[in-house]
Amino acid sequence: MQPITKNIFINTAFCSTLGWRLRKGKIRTEFSPGELFRMEQGKEIGRLARERYPDGIFVNEIRSEAAAKRTRDLLKKPQTGVLFEATFLAGNYIARADILVRDANFWELIEVKSSIIAKEEFIDDIAYTTLVAQAAGFFPSAISLVLIDKNYRYGMPIGKLFVKTNVTEQVIEKVKTFQTIADFIDSVSSTPVEPEPQLTFNCRQCGEFAQCLGKEIEAHIFEIPGIRQKAVNKLIASGITSIHEIPDSFSLTDNQKRVVDCVKCGKLQIDPALREKLAAISWPAFYLDFETMMTAIPLWPDSAPYEQIPIQYSLHICESTGKIIRHRDYLADPHRDCRRELAERLIEDLKGEGSIITYSSFEKTTISKLSKTFPDLSDDLQSLIDRIVDLEQCIKCVNHPKFCGRTSIKIVLPVLVPDLSYEGLEIADGDTALVTFAMMAQGKMDTGEMERKRAALLEYCKRDTLAMVRLHEVLHEFCGREK
Repeated sequence: MQPITKNIFINTAFCSTLGWRLRKGKIRTEFSPGELFRMEQGKEIGRLARERYPDGIFVNEIRSEAAAKRTRDLLKKPQTGVLFEATFLAGNYIARADILVRDANFWELIEVKSSIIAKEEFIDDIAYTTLVAQAAGFFPSAISLVLIDKNYRYGMPIGKLFVKTNVTEQVIEKVKTFQTIADFIDSVSSTPVEPEPQLTFNCRQCGEFAQCLGKEIEAHIFEIPGIRQKAVNKLIASGITSIHEIPDSFSLTDNQKRVVDCVKCGKLQIDPALREKLAAISWPAFYLDFETMMTAIPLWPDSAPYEQIPIQYSLHICESTGKIIRHRDYLADPHRDCRRELAERLIEDLKGEGSIITYSSFEKTTISKLSKTFPDLSDDLQSLIDRIVDLEQCIKCVNHPKFCGRTSIKIVLPVLVPDLSYEGLEIADGDTALVTFAMMAQGKMDTGEMERKRAALLEYCKRDTLAMVRLHEVLHEFCGREK
């Protein structure tokens, strides 16, 4: 049986069944392109963090026992100043420390994360490493978290990319908690029989839920928008797992009750406000969608870590509902910063009268940011913002039992426009689009692959705006039926 790793420990603390399945090798994770890209970015950030310690020794033995032995040997040598990937074994537990730094007779344990935000889960990660290190006889005097500095900008020395925070107190407190459950986690994750899963509020965050307790349950209670833990606990205690089983007397917010009633009756409901919202649209209408790119290490001047850089847009132009008269699009050159070119082209393509139809507030936010980046274009860009109509706000007037209160375009399109989908597209979601362009910009594709991916990016973005055109048609038909 494999040893307990950080992933197994944290997940077993979250759910015994999940931890057991991970330790037994029952879960085979297939990573999306976006996840793989972020993992690679994490490795790159780790490599850059290590460059700050040129005399560091990398513990790179493949076998855990050999790596742990070499770590012990190196820690005993007074001349050892910095260790990378120091490995600790204690019973069935294994952990690796990103960086260990000696200062006289004291050691600092450093965890590096490719994030600009300090998350609570990072303390859990470092606490696990510290727990195993202490159990193996190594007690760091200081514990630090290294993150990417949000104030870093393209062109600055790479040493300014990082910011370090002392988290010793928080980590030691968490270690005390982990020590109380360590034996239980070892025991429950190694039993021959899988622990019986227990439905809790935590299950809604689990990637395995649909294959576990959520399997074959139509309209699970977790689909109620904004439902709180207290309400979930009450329903679970009553044996209720499906929206269809919720009694009419159960306390819900007005919006939650509206969604629950719609699911239970199985009928489409249309708010009369939809007609007024659609009437605010003036013609011709310009259906606009942006795609963006962001990387941990900025690629363009005046850009920050993880800044969303607009790199593409699609524009369907209609003279009336569903009547497309032309299509425009733009895709940046991945070898240079094209933000200004994109902004100027956008102004040109959207000139004139008529509503600019978007889906969510993302496009408005993106144009607003371009306006701040290029003050001389501010007036023209602001005039575009004044013309925006958010189609998602119109969709929110439609309550469909299959929506369960959700209004993302990927949810509503297959329900309202079943003949139009993203199936068959090489790029079929925004995350993959973001990653694809980022890889192009980082020079990770040859010319042939890049040309194919450019075509795929254009087709995906075009599908987004066509989806808006078709959804608008359906909403228009709903108003006609209501009349």
